[in-house]
Amino acid sequence: MPAGLDRYVSVLFYCEIDMGEGERLHDVMPPDWASLRFHYGARAEGRMRSGSKIEGAGFTVAGPRSQEVRISLGMARQWGFRLTPLGWAALVGVPAHLYADRLADGEQDPVFAQFQPLYDLLKTSASPGQQLDLLIAHLEAMPRRPVPHEALILAICNAVADPEIRSAADLAARVDTHPRKLERICRAAFGFSPKLLLRRQRFLRSIEQFAREPKGKWIGAIDAAYHDQAQFVRDFRAFMGMTPRQYALLDKPITGPVMRESVRHGRAGGR
Repeated sequence: MPAGLDRYVSVLFYCEIDMGEGERLHDVMPPDWASLRFHYGARAEGRMRSGSKIEGAGFTVAGPRSQEVRISLGMARQWGFRLTPLGWAALVGVPAHLYADRLADGEQDPVFAQFQPLYDLLKTSASPGQQLDLLIAHLEAMPRRPVPHEALILAICNAVADPEIRSAADLAARVDTHPRKLERICRAAFGFSPKLLLRRQRFLRSIEQFAREPKGKWIGAIDAAYHDQAQFVRDFRAFMGMTPRQYALLDKPITGPVMRESVRHGRAGGR
């Protein structure tokens, strides 16, 4: 990621799905920050427990999430990127909580109109390497809105990722701000309350640790911030809509390799 752009975009991704005509694969995406995807070929389908769903769109948006997304993909090529909370504020510019746990058709929602040219830009027959250069150049050239409390948003990002920060009071003290202001900034830039952000982060550390050794046992992956296994299982149901065992038994044709690669490069869901 070019220096400077990584403040706004944390991950760029590309995949090709090669399968028979009419065949589809299925996967479950864990909670994450907002992401935008451009699909060429069979269109993606996605649905959430919140009731939000998307189908038939070439440009899809997932807002910041505290729930899983169940996805269905056919033979296609896909480009996408994940926005940091600062990236959402600077490039999207609407309060993040309005799109929390929500899927959107980027072609139809005017909030994402400035990203629409990317769909045609990446439709080119150029090589993936050339398309990557086009994507990066476009993102670097996009106008960025002035972001109030930019330094505070960055400080919150770093603090939330620290496993020693375990409560909203800890978080407010670390970033040296009033709890009410922290609540307001978190909802606007991150999509959720400080308490939920920290719960989600604790859960993501566990699921990312499990991704390192997917054939291992959950007991070795549970984050130290959990009081016991029962608390972890309750969080797992809340964030994934299933038990850890049910998740471990699922095929993960897309998210498995992606998560392991993200963990390997130290860029998993918390940052």
